[in-house]
Amino acid sequence: MKCALQARVARSARILRDKTSQRERRVEIMKRSLSKFCLMVLGGVATVVTLAVGTAAQSVEIVATGHADLDVRNVQRAVDENEHVTLIGHFSFDRLPTVLTALPNIYPPATIRVWKSVSISGVSGDDDEMTTIEGGTIPFYVEAPGASVTIQSLRFNRPTLDGILVYAVSGLTITKCKFKGIVPSVLGGAPTGSAIEINTVGNLPSPTQTGHPENIAGRLLITNNDIDLESASVAENTLGITIFGVGRSPDREADIYVSGNTIRRTTEPAINFRLLGGQANVESNVINTGTVSSTLVPRPEAIRIANTGSYVIAHNKIDCEWPDADAMGIGVFSQFGVWQLEHVVVMDNDVTMSPPPGTVFGDFSAGISIRGFTGDNLVANNRIRGHARAALALDVFPLPPRPQGTPRNNALVLNRVDDFEGAPVLIGQGINDTLVLEQQGTSDDRGGTATPPAPGGRRD
Repeated sequence: MKCALQARVARSARILRDKTSQRERRVEIMKRSLSKFCLMVLGGVATVVTLAVGTAAQSVEIVATGHADLDVRNVQRAVDENEHVTLIGHFSFDRLPTVLTALPNIYPPATIRVWKSVSISGVSGDDDEMTTIEGGTIPFYVEAPGASVTIQSLRFNRPTLDGILVYAVSGLTITKCKFKGIVPSVLGGAPTGSAIEINTVGNLPSPTQTGHPENIAGRLLITNNDIDLESASVAENTLGITIFGVGRSPDREADIYVSGNTIRRTTEPAINFRLLGGQANVESNVINTGTVSSTLVPRPEAIRIANTGSYVIAHNKIDCEWPDADAMGIGVFSQFGVWQLEHVVVMDNDVTMSPPPGTVFGDFSAGISIRGFTGDNLVANNRIRGHARAALALDVFPLPPRPQGTPRNNALVLNRVDDFEGAPVLIGQGINDTLVLEQQGTSDDRGGTATPPAPGGRRD
């Protein structure tokens, strides 16, 4: 009996030891599992922190030093490494530029290269408070194929050649910037400068020189900028917004809005389009040309629309004070027969021609001019005031010995010229199929023109 009791006690002890051992193993397993879980959690937290830091690194603020070498280096690095760059203070770009452009035989080196999607913003405010870029040759050069770029709320003080030059982009916004003065540089043999230039050609486009318009596509917004190109001389070509060789139809079209800009004191066009593949709306801009026009290039136009594209030119206010004998408020033309400029709408603009007293007008002086290889254009409900050869003119163009183009099938509808001194409408020799509807005043018609009265109206 005693032996049986001892055997039972020994068996119970073994069972207890086995259970204790199992419990210890379970605790150890739980400890290891908890340790793994904690590591996973900590790893997850570390990943979140890394992502947060990574996201934050996409935005950066750069404060100006006023030292050109430092400012240029800091801004270039910020643009290279971030998606959103905010510039604060007064930056100096007044140093030797080093960024080669895609057209080195035409443009000099630039200062900052924008090569990817990025938003570059300044701090808005009065001139002294606004983020300012002092000097610099082409302060921002945009060559960003397939990327979208925004430049906003920056003040450019006397940049050389261009404030912003764009060669390649797919989506662009330039808004709420100020441009004060320009230092022209030799371009195409003449001292030239533009506040904003979007150009894949470099020189004037022609059928044998079209550049790479496919480089620039998508929506381009040039809005609410203030441009004052003061102090230019008659021996300098200064322009506000220049857009040459942009968009290719039908696969790489550009959709352009030039709206709400104030442009003053240019010696050449305030807004200048040549060779567009796509459509452009030029609306609600305020232009005062100032009293100095370039003597290097003939026939200045405050708004120039040339060669190709689909355009609406509306609600602009223009005061053209140039002394040039052939100055124009709005010019629509093509000088090449292979580039017919058609279906342009010029509507609801207010144009005042204010040349100096005693100006002797040339053969192209007009408030609104349609000339050359153009057709099916509508000029409607505009108000033209002041003094010029004609308020509205249709002319054969270009001049001999080049092949001449004759505007065809254009309509002049309900335009107001009662405060204008000069011919209300002038239609050149051999220009046919022009509809003049309810045009006030009398016209100098040397072509075939129909002037039906509007219902209840009168025939002029």
